[in-house]
Amino acid sequence: MINSRDFRNALGRYPTGVAIVGAFVDGEALGMTINSFASVSLDPPLVLWSIEKNSERCSIFEAAPYYGISILAHDQSHLAHSCAQDADFNACEIRWDGDKAPLVHDAVATFLCKPYAVYAGGDHDILVGEVIEMTTPRDVPALEFFRGNYGVAG
Repeated sequence: MINSRDFRNALGRYPTGVAIVGAFVDGEALGMTINSFASVSLDPPLVLWSIEKNSERCSIFEAAPYYGISILAHDQSHLAHSCAQDADFNACEIRWDGDKAPLVHDAVATFLCKPYAVYAGGDHDILVGEVIEMTTPRDVPALEFFRGNYGVAG
């Protein structure tokens, strides 16, 4: 049997990008920090991310007609940390814009998605989104997560 802490530590040896995914709930910009983001398809343009099924934040995305994924820049670790602690973008002092979903200002890239599919993945759900709009606001190194710490990709 694999110990979950050992498994998590082993996975932490693989550097990942860091993003914030957000949606509107009753007009409020809410979201979470993720590092489970990946591309799926170019035609149609699809991306995926995952969320723990028992997470309080899972309900934010269950009924959302759109969500935004913002890949963070190397100088935005404070946003990643804040949004990991609190779902409220305003409480986290995250500057954002967007009328269908909140997208983080000064991110490396942003993707406005509409839900495409949800798949069960053990204790997580895998959410696949169809990208309907994207931007690349800044051409700087992305933020990465490695062995429990933030760093600079590249």
